[in-house]
Amino acid sequence: MGLILASNSPRRKAILQREGIAFTAISPNFEEEQIRRSKPEIYVMQLAYQKAMRVREQHPKDVILAADTVVVLGEEILGKPRDRKDAESMLSRLRGRTHRVLSGYCILGKEKYVDYEETRVHFPDFSDESMAAYLDRDLYADKAGAYGLQDITEFMVQIDGSYDNVVGLPVEAIRAHL
Repeated sequence: MGLILASNSPRRKAILQREGIAFTAISPNFEEEQIRRSKPEIYVMQLAYQKAMRVREQHPKDVILAADTVVVLGEEILGKPRDRKDAESMLSRLRGRTHRVLSGYCILGKEKYVDYEETRVHFPDFSDESMAAYLDRDLYADKAGAYGLQDITEFMVQIDGSYDNVVGLPVEAIRAHL
């Protein structure tokens, strides 16, 4: 019986590798649009659970770990941007404000454990030039809220909570349940 990460996210894989956790990664082949958007905390846990269940169907004897991360401004979930213009709009809305990053996670083994982690992130009132420099590097495309904390060098971001959670996998919380 091994650990399967129900994800192809290079960031989630890197976090587990850094922590010395042995795993195999398998894409859950799951369309997120199948989940009705609800309260953000519920939504991320539903996504993680559904991804884990999809992989569990093919690997019933393994421990499955799935996660999903969203950026929440107020109560609005900011997904992955459609294009550069959408990314610019998201970053403009986040500028000078504090938002939440929620990562839902699910561990399916002999028992089922589903929870989420929250980190607060504050963006400074960065310049249009700083935003353009970030967008020019094309690192926003597959990231909720149009940014990757590990990628931003153009402006200083302040976080209150887990750095790994913002990157996409709250490994401190997960480790306690593996």
